[in-house]
Amino acid sequence: MGKRTLVVFILLGLISLTADMVYEGARSASGAYLEYLGAPPVSSAIIGVGEFIGYALRFISGVLASYLGSSAAFWGFVALGYAMNVMVLPFLAFAGFWWVATSLYLLERVGKGLRAPPRDVILAEVTEGVGRGKGFGLHEVMDQAGALAGPLLFAYMLIHYNYSRAFLTLLVPGILVIIFVFTAWSLYPKIKSVEVSMRKVSFRGMDKKFWLYASSMTLQSLGFVHWAIASYFLKYWGILGDAEIAVLYAIAMGIDALVAFPIGYLYDVIRFKSLYIAPITTLIITLLLTTRIATLAYMMAILWGITMSVSETIMRASIADIVDRDRLAVSYGLFGMLYGVSWSIGGFIIAFLLQISAAIAVSYTTITQVLSFLILLILNRQLSPSCA
Repeated sequence: MGKRTLVVFILLGLISLTADMVYEGARSASGAYLEYLGAPPVSSAIIGVGEFIGYALRFISGVLASYLGSSAAFWGFVALGYAMNVMVLPFLAFAGFWWVATSLYLLERVGKGLRAPPRDVILAEVTEGVGRGKGFGLHEVMDQAGALAGPLLFAYMLIHYNYSRAFLTLLVPGILVIIFVFTAWSLYPKIKSVEVSMRKVSFRGMDKKFWLYASSMTLQSLGFVHWAIASYFLKYWGILGDAEIAVLYAIAMGIDALVAFPIGYLYDVIRFKSLYIAPITTLIITLLLTTRIATLAYMMAILWGITMSVSETIMRASIADIVDRDRLAVSYGLFGMLYGVSWSIGGFIIAFLLQISAAIAVSYTTITQVLSFLILLILNRQLSPSCA
């Protein structure tokens, strides 16, 4: 990795760190703020739709970036996406109506959907020389540092001031994001994988290995309990109080940051076999949640953080090792859409089953994770020695 490439990699990490400070800070009290504005309960569910929108738009942005086929287009999507991420949420300070606040939260997710695939292409390229697993792992560490700092900053401002000042404070890291993005763009204006592209959208570079991989991870996400669901049932079943649930989330984010680099390093050593972690931890998460034991809820949070770390590091790094370079943007977008849609659908299924029977919910999760694991076994057998 050359000096300039190293600087760009660091800048990409700083971009994620400061961006996470903004949107994780603003989202940490989203439900409470809506209640403060007199919103009905359904408003919190509407915000959840933003996750689906963000993941679905990843496919669109990946296709558009590939079709345009220029480095300027890729960086343009990154800049526009991050600008929407960090410049929209501070305006929540002036949202006098709950529907305005909800719209701003949804608009922020649109920004994330636009910038994710092109950003991942650039990150995959600049980490090629040091090992993509370690590179994505270090990036996730910086990302989660912001995910911790943002809510803490927001909470401090709420304690000492009010919602308006808390949201406006997020302008500071937001401005830093924009500065870091354009600095990285100026240092790395030409993206190699884009410059060699034929400027057309094609799925030819995504062979059987990609579809096996996508199928396995889609099944994994179908059984992965979303944090909103886990936290809801922790309170609904009277397992933990509100403050303790918030502590659990902080623990999960901290674990995510701590294990990101080791998991990335493990991927560089054993490659796709490291993905076996995800279906195993996903199944245990549901098992621990349904025990309704407070102590085991903390273990669940630890495993939830590990699973998210796998999702944000080696799941992303893996795509760059099984897809042709000039198909990366489309591949990242398609995978992001599939993963997001399946996670959303799985969330509705799990939430419904948990209301009926814990045993049925565990059985459903077991089926999805066993299938995910089996497909990974098939994938690893088909990979060449250099990839496996």
